[in-house]
This record gives sequence, structure tokens and C-alpha cells, in this order.
Amino acid sequence: MKNINFAVIGGDMRQVYISEGLASLGYTVCDYALCTETANPSICHASTIEEAICNTSAIIAPVPLVRNRVFNQQTLNTDLTLESLCSLLQNGQYFFAGSIPEFFNTALLEKGISTCDFMKEEEIVFYNTIATAEGAICEAISKSPYNLHRSSCLVLGYGKCGRTLASYLKGMFCNVTVCARSSKARAEAEILADQAIDIHQLEQKLEHFTFIFNTIPGLLLTKDLLEKLNSNALIIDIATAPGGVDYEAAARLGLSANLCPGLPGKYAPKSSADAMIRFITHQL
Repeated sequence: MKNINFAVIGGDMRQVYISEGLASLGYTVCDYALCTETANPSICHASTIEEAICNTSAIIAPVPLVRNRVFNQQTLNTDLTLESLCSLLQNGQYFFAGSIPEFFNTALLEKGISTCDFMKEEEIVFYNTIATAEGAICEAISKSPYNLHRSSCLVLGYGKCGRTLASYLKGMFCNVTVCARSSKARAEAEILADQAIDIHQLEQKLEHFTFIFNTIPGLLLTKDLLEKLNSNALIIDIATAPGGVDYEAAARLGLSANLCPGLPGKYAPKSSADAMIRFITHQL
């Protein structure tokens, strides 16, 4: 396995820690367009995307791969695009990233490149929900004048992130209500939460919550629903962009509504990177 060379490109601090972690394990690592320079002197810093990936076995790209319809990077490297990647990647290479667009994944497979989407792997997704939940709680604490302790919290959605977040909030002695479309999800939520409600009950209940955490992608908190909120309520939206809130209406109403993407990279990049390193080395 030590003869595998890695290229780590783009992204946030998770990529920096992945690069340093793989190098510390004895692997040959080349990085490109990271958000900050790595500390390990054995890591090669490429000057172009072609130099970074031409002689590597495995390429580790960001989570998510695309942000705002362009390659996810915090630098201004114009040669780092999906088109350039697709043209440079070669038969037999491995490509790891998160939330890979279907068209791009298909194009790579047709070239004989083995792809792995982190966000389709249960192990990674589980660790991601932990970092996301902790990050959402950090955002809530920093943006509200109220304690979470004994507060009325609403968790919209009871998928993987919703479950982990509700569990954390209960551990902090919050009064937690889960709102979910599925009767099965509501039944599961009732085991942990103080109550579980249907999506159609939102309008009657919204005024009672101080903290609202949204995990449901797609517009849910419309202008009509936002008008029911207490003026002191805080919305933390961790759904995939563009989120689940009518942000223009929220601004007009003077509500604090916050779309919070990339929380694992912001609050727990080292733990997230360690989980991805374990997964990558096991897969290869």
C-alpha cells in the first residue's frame, strides 16, 4: 500500500489534515490549491493541477466536490476545474470526493477511473453527522443570546443528521421537537425527542420555538411560515444549499436565519480528516 501516491487537491482544512495525515503514515503526497500550506516538509506542493495528479495513484478531492457550481476551492487557481480534472485523470487511477455530480462520475467511469463518493459511504456519513451536529450547536450558541439548556428546539427532518442533532440537543437538556414527513421517522423520533410532529402541524407550533435547526433540503420555511415565528427565534439551516429557508423573506421580517454549509470542515476538520483517511487506506 505504501507505493500508492496521493494527490490532495482543493477544499477546506479537512484536505490539509488529510494531506498531513497520509504523509505521516509514510505515503508519498502531493497537494495543490489547499486553503493553507501543509506543515509536513515531505509533502510536495504542485504548481499546476497537471503536476499534482499526473503521477499519482489516487486523487482526494473535496467534500463537496462542487460548491456554487464550480470546483470547491478557496484559492484562485483557474486551472482547477471539473473539465481539467476529467481531461487529466487517467485509466487506473482512484478518485475520492464528496457529493460527486452524476455526470462527472459517469465521465470518469467511462475513462476507467475508479470513483468513490464519501457521502454515499455509511461510515463517512456517520462521522459527518457528528461533526455537523456539533458545528450546528456551536453556530446556535454563538448567534443567540439564549442558553440552549431547557430551550425549545425544533429539528426539521429526521434523517441521519437530524437523528444525531436531536440526540445532542437532548443531551444538553433541551426540549426537543422533531418534525418529519414520514410516520416511521416520527415514531422513531418519539423514542428520543419530547414530541414528534407532522409537517402539516408546523404552522400551529412554530411560535413556541427559540431554536430551529433545518436539515431538510428544498424550500420549507416559506414566508407564510416565517411570519409565525417568534421574533427572537434563531434558524440554523444545515441543509444542502440553497437550504430550506426563504432568506429574502426572513431578512424582511428581521429574523436571524443562517445557512451554515461545510460545518465539519469549519469545526472538526481533523476528526473528519482522520475518518476519511481510515476509510481511504482501508479501501485501497
